[in-house]
Amino acid sequence: MTAQGGMSADEVRAFLTGESPGLASMRKMFRRVPSDPRCKVCAAPFGGIGSLAFKPAGFGRSSGNPSLCMKCVTELRKRGLSGVEIPVTLLFTDVRGSTGMGERMRPREFHAFLDHFYRLASDAIVRHDGLVDKIVGDEVIGLFFGGITGPHHQAAAVAAALDLAERAAKPGATPSGPIPAGTAVHTGEAFVGATGPAGTVNDFTALGDVVNTTARLASAAAAGEVLISMAVAEATGTSPAGLACRTVPIRGRTEPTEVVVLRRADPEPAASS
Repeated sequence: MTAQGGMSADEVRAFLTGESPGLASMRKMFRRVPSDPRCKVCAAPFGGIGSLAFKPAGFGRSSGNPSLCMKCVTELRKRGLSGVEIPVTLLFTDVRGSTGMGERMRPREFHAFLDHFYRLASDAIVRHDGLVDKIVGDEVIGLFFGGITGPHHQAAAVAAALDLAERAAKPGATPSGPIPAGTAVHTGEAFVGATGPAGTVNDFTALGDVVNTTARLASAAAAGEVLISMAVAEATGTSPAGLACRTVPIRGRTEPTEVVVLRRADPEPAASS
């Protein structure tokens, strides 16, 4: 992110789709330097020894946008990187039955449980070259696209979803036990770029129908399930043969969305006598 002046729509598209590989290369280089947490866009380290070198160079955490570094905020403004529509893949995962869990657990215990979930989900997303788009309540959203993930962003998102689900199902996932997370992956065109009023940068995110649809699919996933849309199945060469398929109604649409159950739900825990 060192170019001066604004970027044309074609330049922004090339930057975000990976045709101009600068962003992906920067992230890979920066991720070699410890340590987490990191800038959402460029992966500059905010913590550990890495921050000692990066902060003086302008990569310190932005006070107004804590998920971004000051360098990215400055460059996003300077370049006019408001965004363009590009192919993306979204991963949504949330905790099933979190309301009841919050009622049963002490507040401190519930906070610790969610913190383990956030860390586990974020690690799976980043490990497979995605961005942690948002953490809201009991939900984590991963964003994968060419500029940061490479051309096979659908496969990367699926790998992250399966990784997340397997780790969440382990008895030791949290001090309270496994995490009953339902996960979905969908792909399509989205508006990707900086958001906020003119002259500001509030976030770097994806907007559009693909985001809303992925959220609906995730809400239909049972604890431990990984659902992928047919669009993702086709993009990754996943044959539905031998796998369970079902349709998920999407609010506001007349036609439901067909999904493939890539990982079945975890068995219900045995009731205590």
